[in-house]
Amino acid sequence: MRRPDLSPLASGDLAKIASLLDRPVVAIDVGSRDGVRASWRSLGPNALLVGFDPDPEECRRLEAASADRQGERYVPLALGAQTGPRTLHLTRDPQSSSLFAPAPRALERFPELWRHEPVRTETLELSTIDEWALGSGLEELDALKVDVQGAELEVLMGTAGLLSSTRIVEAEVEFQELYTDQPLFCDVMVFMRGAGFELWRVRELHHCGLQPARRGEPVFGVGDYVERTRLGGQLAWGNAIFVRGALADASAALDWQVRARDACLAAAFGLPELVELGLSQALVSAPAPAAATIEEVLRRARRRGRSRRARDLLVRAPSHLRGFLGARLG
Repeated sequence: MRRPDLSPLASGDLAKIASLLDRPVVAIDVGSRDGVRASWRSLGPNALLVGFDPDPEECRRLEAASADRQGERYVPLALGAQTGPRTLHLTRDPQSSSLFAPAPRALERFPELWRHEPVRTETLELSTIDEWALGSGLEELDALKVDVQGAELEVLMGTAGLLSSTRIVEAEVEFQELYTDQPLFCDVMVFMRGAGFELWRVRELHHCGLQPARRGEPVFGVGDYVERTRLGGQLAWGNAIFVRGALADASAALDWQVRARDACLAAAFGLPELVELGLSQALVSAPAPAAATIEEVLRRARRRGRSRRARDLLVRAPSHLRGFLGARLG
């Protein structure tokens, strides 16, 4: 069965709002081995999407795959808190490789972490996002996603200059030490609060089990699955979304362009309540031509939200109510 589209804005509506902006939306994806987030592409041509991966071959492959998409590029750089050489710890699963050595205690406790078993090391030359941006002439950044196996805080520290303009950040965070001496969620939280961000979501909470996963079971239990099954496991990592405080503040005195941009970013990260806030606030002071577009998109976004809530109610409602609700909402 085809999964319903429950994103805050339809792809065409997101592109419409992005087209009203006075400059392109700039989003950076660090650890983009499979390409930048698909939802970001719905921003349309008025966006610059940059992916970073230390593997030049992977970047060439991604560049070739995105050749027909405007404003999408890939940079073969390893990123950290400062420039210079650094040891990369390669693991049995290449995607588990990290600037930090795998933690022996975690390897001993959790059998599925065989993916983190060390294979060899090599030296990487690190750069920073700020250093790259300086050479590329990039002065503003709107959104940042970081997933680099325990080194997320280092990448964020190397983005300190651009963070002042950034509105939304998504970072993978660990709640226990999977890599030796790695920063944990609490460390990332302190840094982000100091940079003026608030924690808005923690998604995709993964758990490491004390026993190997059986046939048909997820390797790492996600979300409430661990409460409903035998798999269990200890909370290990998830994806934290941080937003600039003013973005979620209806009383903040922000230009309609800022509000519209915030709505675009919130849509790209799947935050419907912030999409509605941004659009409704932008509508207050937007000039007539833009206001008509914003009002139209806001109306559809609200209708989309009601549909999403109705579907959720149908999923959770007792079976004897589903027929009645389905008839009323059909």
